[in-house]
Amino acid sequence: MTKRLMSVAFVGTVALVGTYTIWPTNIISPANAAEEMQAVTFPELEKLVHYTTVRRGRTREHMLTTQSALDAIQAGEPVPTGTHVVLVDFQSDELARYLVSEKTGDAPGDWSYQAFTPDRTFKMDDESPARCYSCHQSRESRQYMFTYNDAKSRLVK
Repeated sequence: MTKRLMSVAFVGTVALVGTYTIWPTNIISPANAAEEMQAVTFPELEKLVHYTTVRRGRTREHMLTTQSALDAIQAGEPVPTGTHVVLVDFQSDELARYLVSEKTGDAPGDWSYQAFTPDRTFKMDDESPARCYSCHQSRESRQYMFTYNDAKSRLVK
């Protein structure tokens, strides 16, 4: 092998190893998407608290979570591990789907996402948990919640 070819091979190997070591580990690849989806459980809705409704045109979204999550947010504390936040999505007043996020660990960004059909089974055809996670990254300072201010200002019962 020539010196030039050996140099190119060495640089290529270094680049590949370097990319591997800095690649984000929180990206959901197709290979582990099914495993990630299994991490999200469908909560018992009757145990959750409705804390706000978002309306946009024909879309109506009821937001639900636990009272302990609302208490933590209002106290300025992290949302407890195991917390579910559920978006009940209505389109033209018809239940379209449930979008469920679940706090799966103690780190602030330990959230997993999954869509469910109206009959509460996994919705896998056109939903992307990775896309949900990516979008919610913009709300890191608000515990990854777009409705954080609504949860913070909700009156404690």
